[in-house]
Amino acid sequence: MSSATLPRTLGFIRAGQNEDGGWGYRPGGASWVEPSAFCAMALLAGGDRAAAGRGLALLKACQSASGGMGVSPKDQGGGWMAYAALLAYHAFGAEAEAARLIGWILGLEDASRRFAPADIQSIARTYRYDASIPGWPWTPGTTAWVEPTAMFILALTRAGVASTEPRIQAGLRLLIDRRVPSGGWNFGNPFSKAHELEATLLSTSLALAALSAAGTPATKPAVEAGLRFIEARLAGDVSTVSLAWTLIALLSIPAGDRLVPGVSARLAGLAGTDGGFRGNLFESALAFLALEDASRIIRVPGKGP
Repeated sequence: MSSATLPRTLGFIRAGQNEDGGWGYRPGGASWVEPSAFCAMALLAGGDRAAAGRGLALLKACQSASGGMGVSPKDQGGGWMAYAALLAYHAFGAEAEAARLIGWILGLEDASRRFAPADIQSIARTYRYDASIPGWPWTPGTTAWVEPTAMFILALTRAGVASTEPRIQAGLRLLIDRRVPSGGWNFGNPFSKAHELEATLLSTSLALAALSAAGTPATKPAVEAGLRFIEARLAGDVSTVSLAWTLIALLSIPAGDRLVPGVSARLAGLAGTDGGFRGNLFESALAFLALEDASRIIRVPGKGP
């Protein structure tokens, strides 16, 4: 990102902060955990600790007595946005809150234990994946999907949870099991009843980032195939979110180094004149972090611990 765009993006994020300290997806929108976490991390990376600290306070107010994290201050349950809060807690060094949230995330169950053997066999025949493998769902107790599983693996490993932790290992097995045979991942099933489903750049980038974060070798066939899919898919139209997560994944995989300059320049070029990306605060913060300080999301070789 150019030196001129950098302060404008931070200014766009700062101007979008709500009175409660959080951020919505759009300026003036109600505060949600995911954009609040990423905007707070971006401002922290940019040196504005006061505004970033107000965002952290909002996240702490969203954490329930159980340790879980809902999607907004009004939600005292827990769900998928907890991944973003854990990344932010780690970035800020909020160890006590992070420890409670880690415990809740590791205990967050999907539907895998509720499937009868006959159900698992039927799903395997029809959709060709193993429904008995635990992962992470969008909401507690429901079916696990590729994207939340990848997001939680990213957050847990960045917060210092060992990749040998059984839940992380199960999540990695789920990602490998759900891979689309022709390369890449989509949001969930590799197949419909009749044919192979198409992989997407967003799901593939999240899955590769999670595999890399947990120490999966770049020589593993699933990683190599995923990188080939990314390179081919970059030839078409790509959304801001997909491009940002692609850059984050590539930064963590040595084999992806050669694609980084082009993806970085392409992402930076999407910034508007006000420094925002599509007028979306979450997308702006994600893009800023991908371009300026991806180490707050994933370990980047040569960028510290």
